[in-house]
Amino acid sequence: MTDAQNTNGSAPVVSVIMAFHNAGRYLEDAMASVLAQSLQTLELILVDDASTDGSLALANQAAARDTRVRVLISDTRGGVARARNRALDAARGDWIAIVDADDLLHPRRLERLTARATSLSVDMVADDLICFGSENGISLLHRLALVRPWLPESADLLRAETSSPSVPVGYLKPLIRRQALGSLRYRPYLSVGEDFDLLLRLRLSGARLAVLPDAYYLYRRHAASLSHRLPEAAARNMIRALDELEDSLECLPNATRELLTRRRIALTRAAQFARLVTTLKDKAYAGASALLLCNPHLIRPLTRSIWEHVTRRFAFHRRSDPPACLMLMPDDVDHASSGAFSRIAVPSVLSDWTAARATAVAALAGAGNARIRAVDRAGLEALGYIPGWSEAELVAPPDRWSDQEKRMVAALPWPVREVPAADGPH
Repeated sequence: MTDAQNTNGSAPVVSVIMAFHNAGRYLEDAMASVLAQSLQTLELILVDDASTDGSLALANQAAARDTRVRVLISDTRGGVARARNRALDAARGDWIAIVDADDLLHPRRLERLTARATSLSVDMVADDLICFGSENGISLLHRLALVRPWLPESADLLRAETSSPSVPVGYLKPLIRRQALGSLRYRPYLSVGEDFDLLLRLRLSGARLAVLPDAYYLYRRHAASLSHRLPEAAARNMIRALDELEDSLECLPNATRELLTRRRIALTRAAQFARLVTTLKDKAYAGASALLLCNPHLIRPLTRSIWEHVTRRFAFHRRSDPPACLMLMPDDVDHASSGAFSRIAVPSVLSDWTAARATAVAALAGAGNARIRAVDRAGLEALGYIPGWSEAELVAPPDRWSDQEKRMVAALPWPVREVPAADGPH
């Protein structure tokens, strides 16, 4: 293993960790969304997990351009947990942020999360996730309908994950105080569920968590992720992690222990279903029949899986919508000429930007090929929730942009043509 790194003299406030393996298709945008943060005192630690495409070259180019970027290199693939652990050992920031190499951040995410963590006096703060890509129009926590910060206990996290339908809080990407993290690290044998395992262990150790109703993290949903089935080995490893967790705790409330048992049962069934799918793919129909006879609870997920497969095939052949033309206007502007653009009113007051409003704006932009005209500061805020565009115009406010806003505009991951206020629709 080698280590190439660029560092500046001052310690960063936030260490952003981004592990990747063959992520060249999305890595540049993900890195740009981190480096575009209004909170500039950060470091971005990129961990290459033995990529064979051009990902490492892109990471090194970013490090050559920006001294806040550090690159850690591995010649052998060890998985995301090991890669992140290496970055955690190297992190220097007061706070740790995990960002996946195909996701995006709102330009003010880190600034806002660090401020809320301080005001709420917590060790971890998480926001909702805006889903985009193969699944638009929802946020990760939409079933919770949060209107104020949620301060869950460990049992609340387990209850959310084991409820029906579940709320997948394990996908959250919290900002974690490095002092609270201490020596805790990801379990290196976990390839699935590693985030929830670490979050649960942190909460059980006494670290306080706040989950905000806001959504500043853009979570890419791939077509494959919608049909993904938990591999049997991964499910068995998640059960192993539960066993190790229980063994490490001397005193555990009965309610929490019961929830851990419920999660173990769910994972055991997931492992059984994975074995059934593998058996069917191998055309070992006698073995599949035996599994169904011994485990009749597998009939329902099998039926659901077949139905999802059929509906995906029909959806694949549907024609995609033409690129949208959107004008993002402050909702306190009454009259404006939009021409060929569909006028979308966006909140002019920051507190009105709920996760539902942010998700709706992201969904309207579609697959990242929209033409956008964004007006004033409300328009700039709205651009932060949109996962890409083909072209965009940004109309300046009458009092012009601040220096911080100018940096944010310049650092947006996709090209923006700035338009003076006098030329815009005011």
